[in-house]
Amino acid sequence: MTARSVHRLQPLDPEAWDPVLLDVRRKIGQPLNIHGVIARHSELMASYAPLREHVVRSSSLDAGERELVILRVAHRTACDYEWRHHVVRGRKAGLDDDRIARVREGSGAAGWSREESLLLRAVDDMLDASEIGPETLGAMDGVFSDKQILDIVFTVGVYFIMSTLLKTARVPLETGFDDDTNRTPGAG
Repeated sequence: MTARSVHRLQPLDPEAWDPVLLDVRRKIGQPLNIHGVIARHSELMASYAPLREHVVRSSSLDAGERELVILRVAHRTACDYEWRHHVVRGRKAGLDDDRIARVREGSGAAGWSREESLLLRAVDDMLDASEIGPETLGAMDGVFSDKQILDIVFTVGVYFIMSTLLKTARVPLETGFDDDTNRTPGAG
């Protein structure tokens, strides 16, 4: 790795963000380091922010379902930053530590409801084959609405992109997320 590549894509201080992103900053609140990286490209950040808002605030998935999907993506992509953030968010969404830990085992682990197992299967299908496979999609019939299936696809897609960017840029974890019990195996 060259000296230049080590310093590329580091988070911009919020005060250095392009003024066109003022409304985005207001909606996000205190930006995370990942937001500071995306803000290096103001047009991208302005376009990404509404999609992010939908995924994290307006999705047809309930908060617990959304966090299971995101945690599975974080585990499968070995993205420690995303895992640690969403362990905290998962707890706030009502997931207990047993369910969070079980995300690592996948859809076949004992204890999942039918809906939860299908969510995790859908994530694995997408990460393995870039689609929710016909068998999983068929099993989702009558369990998840079309809107929910679209929200699952977009949540997986957005968090796959986020995990890729986080790992590519080696985005530093914010203070307060350094509890090793939150660490995803294989991440470093």
